[in-house]
Amino acid sequence: MIYSKQRELVLQAVQATQGQHPTADALYTYIREQSPNVSLATVYRNLNQLVDAKQIARVSLPGSADRFDPVTDGHFHLLCTQCGEIVDIPREALPDFSAPVQAATGCKVENYSLVFHGRCPHCQA
Repeated sequence: MIYSKQRELVLQAVQATQGQHPTADALYTYIREQSPNVSLATVYRNLNQLVDAKQIARVSLPGSADRFDPVTDGHFHLLCTQCGEIVDIPREALPDFSAPVQAATGCKVENYSLVFHGRCPHCQA
């Protein structure tokens, strides 16, 4: 991937918001504070390129805007149904589901993602 100043700004913004899983719009707002000439289209284009290069991860949630994560280790997420926060779940907290799915379907599992729904510790209090 060819280096660009805008892509570096987008990557730094995602890294600066680690643990927050920001949307493209939130990242755009953050980046515009530092670089007012960056367009929303530039942010989207660079986010897609960073995802394709596996430098960041896309967290897709049904009925919601995609979120972005600087951690690309294949961990899972919990979406708080009360406040909307996304909480990281380490991959080792769950068993590998590939073998049972392959055995049941005959399909070769190449990758998978899971999103749990519940309430974060803050909302439980």
